[in-house]
Amino acid sequence: MFANATIMEYAESEVILMTKPSTTKTANINVRLYPELKAEAESVFAYHGLSLPDAITVFLNHACRVGGFPFELKGARWNDPESLEALEESNQIMANPSAYKGYRNAVELFNDLDLDGEDDEV
Repeated sequence: MFANATIMEYAESEVILMTKPSTTKTANINVRLYPELKAEAESVFAYHGLSLPDAITVFLNHACRVGGFPFELKGARWNDPESLEALEESNQIMANPSAYKGYRNAVELFNDLDLDGEDDEV
């Protein structure tokens, strides 16, 4: 009955059997990982009866099915006062760009910065 079925995928407490394509697996992915991360991931997936390649296949199948990452991505939290001040300044610049000096290229910026204290052009 499930002769063409492969990995069980866990998604929001439902189990889905993914069917294998009719061709054999021939594509490879080479990924450099920290050894500790690889070992921990292998342990986590082994607990669920999956090898690391099986887990990657589950991830890719689910990402294709949902059209993106199969989990919510969240940005880093920038709650420190210095970052919040910089974000506010950025919002002010974007709201009123003509009130701030701009540069057409990096050379103009570096010439204006005059980092070495001399008046030479780049």
